[in-house]
Amino acid sequence: MSKPQRGSKAEATPINISEWFRKVREKYAGQMQCGKGCTACCHGLFDISLTDAVDVARGYSRLAPHVQKQVYARAVALYAGIRETDLDLPVPTLLSEDDILIDEIVEAAQSPPCPFLGEGGECGIYENRPLPCRLEGVPVVDVRGGLFGGWCELNFRDGVPRDAIADLQIDYDLIHARQGARSETIALRAGLHDARAVTFIPAVVAEYDRFWKRLLRDDRRR
Repeated sequence: MSKPQRGSKAEATPINISEWFRKVREKYAGQMQCGKGCTACCHGLFDISLTDAVDVARGYSRLAPHVQKQVYARAVALYAGIRETDLDLPVPTLLSEDDILIDEIVEAAQSPPCPFLGEGGECGIYENRPLPCRLEGVPVVDVRGGLFGGWCELNFRDGVPRDAIADLQIDYDLIHARQGARSETIALRAGLHDARAVTFIPAVVAEYDRFWKRLLRDDRRR
């Protein structure tokens, strides 16, 4: 596993995804339903990278103790289902990104609410939410490939206007390159052999004290 080189694409000026999303939501408020109270994309398990897992752990660590307790109870219930899918799963729960078990775990969970979802429809770790959550909702428009993916059915219901393309586009290659570089650093410091390994949000919470907590001290956000 090699450390990303200075001057590489992954070392370029970071993209502020939160600011990009905020501008899109403000400019196209009439076509965007995303916001506190809308939880359409807050249900269902999905795999997250090492980078996202550390961010989730950081968000969890910043919650008030009584909120942590509530989140932990919800996460542990989901975690039990994850572990039951395969009793030989390692601890921490890390899978190869192309492991067929991922789909089995997701389908068996039957689209539960995220353990960080609050009663008012708010995200408990909004500033530390995973990359898929940060990108969810906006039509997928790449700076090179153009419009190439779907988006939340509640947004841009009549399609994407041609004059909106420039506002919606973002460099997906650079985003994933930077996340991959950070995951490599995390894996190196954690003694993991697979920097592209994935896990699940409930597993991060359930295994926080056993594994993820110590990574917060070592992680260096770029």
